[in-house]
Amino acid sequence: MEYIIVGIIALIISVLGAFYLTAFNREKLNFLHSYIFESILNKWDKKLNSMAEDEWVIMDYDSFLRVLNPLERALVKRLYSINPAELGFTGPFYSKEKPGRLVKLDSVEFKTSGKPRSSGVQYCPAHSYEDFKQMAEDYFNETGRKIFIDSGYRSPGRQAYVFIRSLVRNNGYSLNKTAKWVAMPGFSEHGSPVNNAVDIANEEGINGFSDDQVPEDFEKTPEYDWLRKNAINYNFYLSYPRDNEHGVGYEPWHWHWEKKGGEA
Repeated sequence: MEYIIVGIIALIISVLGAFYLTAFNREKLNFLHSYIFESILNKWDKKLNSMAEDEWVIMDYDSFLRVLNPLERALVKRLYSINPAELGFTGPFYSKEKPGRLVKLDSVEFKTSGKPRSSGVQYCPAHSYEDFKQMAEDYFNETGRKIFIDSGYRSPGRQAYVFIRSLVRNNGYSLNKTAKWVAMPGFSEHGSPVNNAVDIANEEGINGFSDDQVPEDFEKTPEYDWLRKNAINYNFYLSYPRDNEHGVGYEPWHWHWEKKGGEA
């Protein structure tokens, strides 16, 4: 009887090992990969809930890995060893380096008509924030309305978290779907130490991606119309228009900073 039990256990371990070692199904992860990534996300959530928000939003990649067991850690490394081009993202690699000086932005409470929403604590490189601040001031002086940074600088660690959270909770364990909306660590403009991106929301909290919003919700705002005409004057450019060359979904809220013909 003991031999039978040992044999069954060995068989189960062998089968699970095979599922663990198999290549990722990029349309939908197999049951074991899905289970492990959900476990990873739960551990990361627990870690983040124990930290002050202004600490975890710039948490480094290695700190995220340290809370995982060896099997989980190896799976995360396998995931981020994939060339994003294989998932349909053809944008460039930016950086895993931290900007020299980050400005901390307090959380914004939006005047939403539905449930309350806030931006959470955000950071932005000093050089791009100065231009954004001037842009927001000029917009207010012209219209009496405000724009805010809804998502600013993201460390590679935070980007790793965001990708797996989106994979597990928003895209049915599909790597292909997730990569259409969330970049892998190092490939997000939000993580560029120089030409970083910001996601913009208006004072009603409309950004085109929160809750049940769609890109067209932000596209229809007066803020988007003004940005489309004026953001270039403050060194901000729309990164992902419709049918963009990088294979990223339409993101009218996402504007990157770039000093044309000069350095930051």
